Amino acid sequence: MFVRDRALPATGGTARSLPDQRELVAAFGSRDGETTAEHPLIGWARRLATLHRQRHGNPLAAAGIDCHRAELVAAIDTWVATQLPRRSCTEHLRTGSLGATIDRMAAAHAHASHLLHTAEKVSDVRVHAAWYRLASLADEWTDLIVGAVRKA
Repeated sequence: MFVRDRALPATGGTARSLPDQRELVAAFGSRDGETTAEHPLIGWARRLATLHRQRHGNPLAAAGIDCHRAELVAAIDTWVATQLPRRSCTEHLRTGSLGATIDRMAAAHAHASHLLHTAEKVSDVRVHAAWYRLASLADEWTDLIVGAVRKA
């Protein structure tokens, strides 16, 4: 059973689930404007990845981009607080918030993707290290949401 298949309690008595790592990584690789009936976290994850790509392409705009990223992280954390009011699942993690975890994953994806497309050789150790970092963060995400499912 996938983590997303296990419903989490939400306000108003309806059930919500959290997207799994595959859904987030797919969102990071898509572009803003690609909308479907999706989980709110997927749209925010997509936007965070877009901002990280923009930051890389325009370092002079970093301050404004970072402000927007902070707003998105806060929006994610606010959504989580209203959907998972008993959210004690982050106690065992160093991350602090779901929003911060998604932002770190978006940054890692943007970096790994950039290296993959610009490295002289795909076998470059930097490319491998970047994708390994994303995989580690994806595992952290899974640990976090499995904790949310168990504690809810």
